[in-house]
Amino acid sequence: MPRVNRPAAAPGPLDCFAAPAIKARPPHMLIMAICLCLTAVPGLVLSATSARADNYLNFVTRLWPLAKEAGVSRETFDAAFAGLEVDPKVISLAGTQPEFNQTIHAYVDGRLTANRIAQGKAMAQRWKSWLDKAEAQYGVDRYVILAIWSLESNYGASPGDSDIIRSLATLACCTTKRPELFRDELIAALKILQEHDITPRAMTGSWAGALGQVQFMPSSFLKYAVDMDADGKRDVWEDEPDVIGSIANYLKQHGWDAGKRWGYEVKLPAKFDFTAINAHDGGPASAWAKLGVARVDGQKLPGEDKAWLFLPAGAKGPAFLIFQNYWAIKTYNISDSYTLSVGLLADRIRGIDALKGNWPAQETTLNRSQITAMQTKLKALGYPLDTIDGKIGPAARTALRSWQAKAGLIADGYPTPAVLQKLSEAK
Repeated sequence: MPRVNRPAAAPGPLDCFAAPAIKARPPHMLIMAICLCLTAVPGLVLSATSARADNYLNFVTRLWPLAKEAGVSRETFDAAFAGLEVDPKVISLAGTQPEFNQTIHAYVDGRLTANRIAQGKAMAQRWKSWLDKAEAQYGVDRYVILAIWSLESNYGASPGDSDIIRSLATLACCTTKRPELFRDELIAALKILQEHDITPRAMTGSWAGALGQVQFMPSSFLKYAVDMDADGKRDVWEDEPDVIGSIANYLKQHGWDAGKRWGYEVKLPAKFDFTAINAHDGGPASAWAKLGVARVDGQKLPGEDKAWLFLPAGAKGPAFLIFQNYWAIKTYNISDSYTLSVGLLADRIRGIDALKGNWPAQETTLNRSQITAMQTKLKALGYPLDTIDGKIGPAARTALRSWQAKAGLIADGYPTPAVLQKLSEAK
């Protein structure tokens, strides 16, 4: 989903919604107390003292123009927060998110199941007329739309049942990870209510604030959700044509190249020069062909389209030549595991055979702290890395490949514990 990074830091003891002195106040005062939470200093403990109670009205006076300026009426504002308290489930999940340490192979296998593929093919027939319209209007591949829909909500079977207003208010109020971002998403959610696309308690989704079957954050909904069936509202909860159209519009607005594929599985020649990857990434597919890179199905590569070589499990795993549409999909979720899963699931639904390349028998991966250590070391050695974030992106892979080549290793840009160990010893 087009989503923000989920908060990882544990919340402080702030529990402003449930403070007895606040809960005892009339509903209208409770609404304003909730608003008080939204811009509370992160980590600050909001007590129910009389001094704080005296101060909160002044704070609400400063807060209310923010919602009003965004076009939210007092009626909408009050209805959104009626009867709400802090959500302890959100507090727990925000503070205990496990570190993602699953191999890309395991992630992909968990999503390319026979059931998902069969269901995707059935949905392609069931919603054919609307997929036809989406392809004609937005130029986006129907099978990619179906794959995203599958991964985000299992075609509406698992969209999440959290109250979005309550979740976002809790995240903005009572966690220490970027509360201002969730406050802004909350304002966006209020604008959705103001536009009458949904009623407050029907606005459901994930605990982290993502909406409905498409799992858009509210700000993305405002920008990209569409009324595909022209019934007067954008409904990504129960209106499948709107779901299809909204996913298609999102991808189009994020650089989808109409009529093109996301990528192809390729094979490398026996003596492939891995040191050439950095120089050729983003170059025309024809340049890769000259290096001996070829599609596994024997068909020609699209000559002048910009292409990147992606080795998700290093030199010993399957290889892909990816194109602009891979990056468009990746804006939906920045994980390569997710993006590759979408592309491969789309291919299976389309009818393309399973991968020809084999995944390594004993695949390993680094956790976030190890990746951070790798980035830090590469930067210390003089390789250009602007961001140390514990994530393997294009810049980190490029830097790692450069160091691997210098160290006499296979320059595949694939981080393993053995590579990290050798890197840590580098001078």
